[in-house]
Amino acid sequence: MTPDEKHLLRINKYLSSVNGLYDNLVREIALLVVNLKVSDKMFRWKDYGRITKQVNEALMTYNNGLLSRIKVYTEYEWDFGNAKVNDLLAQNLNQVKNKVPAAAYDARMRKISTQSANKKALEAFQERKKGKFTVSERVWNITKQTKENLEIAVGDALSEGMSAKDLARKIKHNLNEPDKLFRRVRDKHGNLQLSKNAQAYHPGQGVYRSAHKNALRLAANEINTAYREAEQIRIMGNNDIVGQKINLSPQHTVPDMCDELAGSYPKDFNWSKWHVSCKCFRTMILKSPTELITEINNGQNLSPEASANHVAEVPRNFSAWIAENREMLERRKSKPYFIQENTKFVK
Repeated sequence: MTPDEKHLLRINKYLSSVNGLYDNLVREIALLVVNLKVSDKMFRWKDYGRITKQVNEALMTYNNGLLSRIKVYTEYEWDFGNAKVNDLLAQNLNQVKNKVPAAAYDARMRKISTQSANKKALEAFQERKKGKFTVSERVWNITKQTKENLEIAVGDALSEGMSAKDLARKIKHNLNEPDKLFRRVRDKHGNLQLSKNAQAYHPGQGVYRSAHKNALRLAANEINTAYREAEQIRIMGNNDIVGQKINLSPQHTVPDMCDELAGSYPKDFNWSKWHVSCKCFRTMILKSPTELITEINNGQNLSPEASANHVAEVPRNFSAWIAENREMLERRKSKPYFIQENTKFVK
């Protein structure tokens, strides 16, 4: 199994933990509200002050748990991204071990290990802003949306009367299909009463009505990007890497932009994904063993441009895709990450 295949499996495991956190929240909320006497009017948290404190505490536990998981899992994948590049560079160097001086070989190996000590870059990554918000602020926005989702889901479930276990199951079912729920509640109570809740949901591109889907999306994106960012830093910091190739995942079965953008790119093309939930992966283009032997024996560490394998330009298919989609990209308020990070290649 390749490092990138293991990376995808770990993401699924991490998201299972996020699902567990959400399940705990729903169960706790169900226990808090199961014995409430509710009227036929629209359910509002503010009308049930007796449980307000406990509801807010449960939501804060969820908020802190989600934020903590994202931080821990991004650190894990940062280290795995470093390990992937370490192993590749070490394997490349091992090919020429018997054809270069032992001292020079050892020095190169030490340099590979030293380059992976980039914890300050990890901290900067975890604290960065994407658009207007940090990860912490985006988690808090998801928590607020979760409270609003729960308000509608609880109100609908409570109207039927059931045990705490069945209530939790009903609430979770409602939350999994928020569009159907909002339509049902809107029909029952009318548009005006929903103005603060359902009508407030006009999600933008890449944002869901479901707070839980947004939590999973945020967690998966941050974890994957940490892995790719660690790779990118290592790619930029090592002269033996002279380019990169973006490959289609073996799981890729439906043609989309990934097919159109796959190919060999310069090493300074900053890539983490083509789209949300993208499973494409990156391989590194290296100097040839002959070039490496000559360099080491001459006491050199030549720039990537000196290699016959050096990739200087983006592939033609990338430029063609940009040209074909320019109008769409100009209309979008939020540009894809690979466009924002690679303006010099977008001609």
